[in-house]
Amino acid sequence: MPLKVLHTGDLHLGMTFNSRGYPEALRRRLVEARLKALERLVETANGEGCQLFIVAGDLFHRTRVPRETVLQALRALSAFQGNCVAVLPGNHDYYEPYGGLWKELRESAGSFDHLLLLTETAPYALQDYGLEAVLYPAPCHSKHSAQNRLGWIRELAQRPPGRWHLGVAHGSVRGISPDFEGSYFPMEEEELIQAGLDHWFLGHTHVRYPDRDHARNCPFTYCGTPEPDGFDCRHRGQAWITTLDDSGAVECRGLTTGQFFFQELRVTVSSAGELEELKRQLAADGERSLVKLYLEGTLPEDEYRKRSDWFRELRESLAYLEEDDGELAMEITPATIESLFPRNSFPYLLLSRLSEKGEREALQLAYRLISEVRNS
Repeated sequence: MPLKVLHTGDLHLGMTFNSRGYPEALRRRLVEARLKALERLVETANGEGCQLFIVAGDLFHRTRVPRETVLQALRALSAFQGNCVAVLPGNHDYYEPYGGLWKELRESAGSFDHLLLLTETAPYALQDYGLEAVLYPAPCHSKHSAQNRLGWIRELAQRPPGRWHLGVAHGSVRGISPDFEGSYFPMEEEELIQAGLDHWFLGHTHVRYPDRDHARNCPFTYCGTPEPDGFDCRHRGQAWITTLDDSGAVECRGLTTGQFFFQELRVTVSSAGELEELKRQLAADGERSLVKLYLEGTLPEDEYRKRSDWFRELRESLAYLEEDDGELAMEITPATIESLFPRNSFPYLLLSRLSEKGEREALQLAYRLISEVRNS
């Protein structure tokens, strides 16, 4: 019988979103969305008939979160109808052996008897959960480390019996997950392969790997984050359904899981029609969309002077908007020159000459420089 796994991680429950200055109502929605993402993942796993639910680290944003956040996570995970929920400590919610978050998780689990906390560097045989699988975890014990936690697997004298041998780790893989200072439990691709396991379920980087909707027989996958959390996270939330069959094949199918969508865009416009089309496209996700927009190019004078109205209308249609129109300019026409500068003045003569010659870019640049001098 195949083994079906929902692979997620990096939910960062307890993230507060206080640092960017979001409106309070939006901030609360962003906080709530992370828990909702976990609930949807559990619903999806149940609908798919998954036997195993793996959280590959950073279920929580830090090692100290409100007790209610812990209880909310446990309530969501306990709704999983499969055999086992396995949760790995990541570098944000790293394992502290003498108290803190992981002690509270154990003590609060209550009747949630299919929860398995992967806090030790030791094999976890899942026969007691009705699965012919063994998990080999690499839990984080601190926020940063220049050493990964895979060594114990190489040194293991004998592996427990099991049909599937599965690694679960949190950290960077060189060349795949950014780690410029080598401080996030760095791993090598070859190191993972040589461990000789059927598959590695990885967490840490917030973008899935490989970044495609289907993958077959990959030695490892990153799940990405199921709920985007900022403008450097430009996908719509990601997770995997991974199926391991009796022949040894591993099939991974990507899921789209997020509520909110962050976009950072630089757009060049030259007409009212292009502005309206841009507004239509950006408003497609409505209250789910957070946009950072850099607008550049030139607009006819009427549209340029009404751009604040356009931004206001766009802002009302989105969850959040940051705009920068510092590179957007008013289109300079003969009528504009006539209205702004006295005849025979140097600016009038220069701009008129450039306009007559059709030197559009030079005309706009000259006008900008003249305006800066006049306003200084």
